[in-house]
Amino acid sequence: MFETTSISLSEAIKARDAIVNAMTSADSPGALAITDSNGIEVLCMRQNGAPARMLGRARAKAYTAARLGIDTVVFRDDFVKASSRSLGDWGDPKLTTLQGGLVIKSNTNHVIGGIAMSGNSTMRDQALASIGLQALEV
Repeated sequence: MFETTSISLSEAIKARDAIVNAMTSADSPGALAITDSNGIEVLCMRQNGAPARMLGRARAKAYTAARLGIDTVVFRDDFVKASSRSLGDWGDPKLTTLQGGLVIKSNTNHVIGGIAMSGNSTMRDQALASIGLQALEV
């Protein structure tokens, strides 16, 4: 039998709350996506004032991290740039190399999801996603 473990909605809500509470008045309104291990959305959020395209970017980042099992910055630097390949070479139009998508792994090192923010600088997006990841305590 093949079994998978994924992040639950209650865990995703915990991560969302940690991120929202960490945002400051200096942050732009953003979008958050948290996916299961297959890259399917468990929780998506777009704050008032955040452009709709930010949700698409957050979804792509979280999807990429979950599907590939690596953070998007690692995918970009170690796989795409290092091998002089394009995103099209991977055969999945939903993948992105935008920084800020973080893989969520269980205590047993299995991929259980992806988490990403979009709306601020890529560094800030990644920092906020990291706060959500830490709140999961996995």
